[in-house]
Amino acid sequence: MLLTIDVGNTHTVLGVYEGEELLHMWRVQTDAQQTSDEARVALNGLFQMANIEARQISGIALATVVPSLNRLWRTVGETLCHCPVVSVDANVVADMIDTSGYGGTPGADRLADAVAARALYGSPAIVLDLGTATNIEVIDENGRFLGGVIAPGIQTSIEGLVNRTALLPDVELADPGCAIGNSTVKAIQIGVVYGQVDAIDGMVRRIWKQLGTETPVIATGGFGYLMSSLSQTVTDVNPELTLQGLRLIYQAKTEQ
Repeated sequence: MLLTIDVGNTHTVLGVYEGEELLHMWRVQTDAQQTSDEARVALNGLFQMANIEARQISGIALATVVPSLNRLWRTVGETLCHCPVVSVDANVVADMIDTSGYGGTPGADRLADAVAARALYGSPAIVLDLGTATNIEVIDENGRFLGGVIAPGIQTSIEGLVNRTALLPDVELADPGCAIGNSTVKAIQIGVVYGQVDAIDGMVRRIWKQLGTETPVIATGGFGYLMSSLSQTVTDVNPELTLQGLRLIYQAKTEQ
């Protein structure tokens, strides 16, 4: 079995694969102050709920956007599962996807998304990773990672609005079902939810124009289903896309 771990700023998503099949998937809060002992106990608890023994895990693929947690999760994997850990970065995927056209170092989650999108949906393709941040990844017709967009996510937007105003309440992130808010809650939902989805559709159309073609658009992340249900450009929702990318990367690295 392969354990895949995607450590985000707000949530950490873990998945256990047997071959290409995802057996279990968990989403937990990311805690940058967590100790390796605490993380080991929490992970072992997830295993026990799924009737998995740690010794059944033969490998771990790890992507994190929180640098301080990279070493922690490597330590947890090596001490609990006693198996090799592949930590994803640009060097690890250099022979899997061309990032030379990107003037910087793409995050591990963006790389995993790009690898999975190209393998599962072909090229060109666009990935919308909708979490704390809204990441848009663009793969061109030659399978190269061109870059994309990094913008505040829907949760970040509503927290910024509520935290910086005195009277606006925190509200559920849901489809308001109308374009004119007849209450403060509806008005906030329209502004945040519809504002975000319309911004995403607008950015996708700009990307299509620059590429000169329309592409598959795959949504993933914690808000993938909500936003895709309202989007006019999303063609598929794949909540395990990042984990699938990690699986593919681990497989490629261990077969060399």
